[in-house]
Amino acid sequence: MADVRIVESSHLSSAERAAIRRLLDEAFSGDFSDDDWQHALGGWHAMVGPAESVVAHAALVERRICIGTRELRCGYVEAVAVKPGRQRTGLGTAVMSAISELIRARFDIGALSTGEWPFYERLGWERWRGPTYVRTADGRRLRTIEEDEGVMVLRCAVSREIDLGAPIICEERPGDSW
Repeated sequence: MADVRIVESSHLSSAERAAIRRLLDEAFSGDFSDDDWQHALGGWHAMVGPAESVVAHAALVERRICIGTRELRCGYVEAVAVKPGRQRTGLGTAVMSAISELIRARFDIGALSTGEWPFYERLGWERWRGPTYVRTADGRRLRTIEEDEGVMVLRCAVSREIDLGAPIICEERPGDSW
């Protein structure tokens, strides 16, 4: 298994920040925006590789998620990537396993948005079956139909009994809300 380091955003060196951003730009073929980068900061980073050349990464940030009428502290996963030449070697599993442990230890539930369902399902994540929404700064609730297929959750002790078919709501933010 890969040697995974967990580092808080505030403790990332400039070399680590630069290496993570290079990895994300490469892994997402240039489709990783500055908003996406901002979403990945402010929490924890699971990384594989030396500071100057990170080869696998996943970020975890705290968000508030409402499921039905229940508000939960959510560990939200962002910026999961493996260097293209190193994909399918267990590095993604390693960083996501470390992130999942953090979620279970610190949060009520984990969430993420993806189209790579089989990868996350084998790690214990479940596809959300209910409608997705975003709450705007002025309190309006807007439907996010385009996200209905992509949201996945990792249940923790507190959220074991949640209804995967209930409405799920996140707070609006710049770029992609989910």
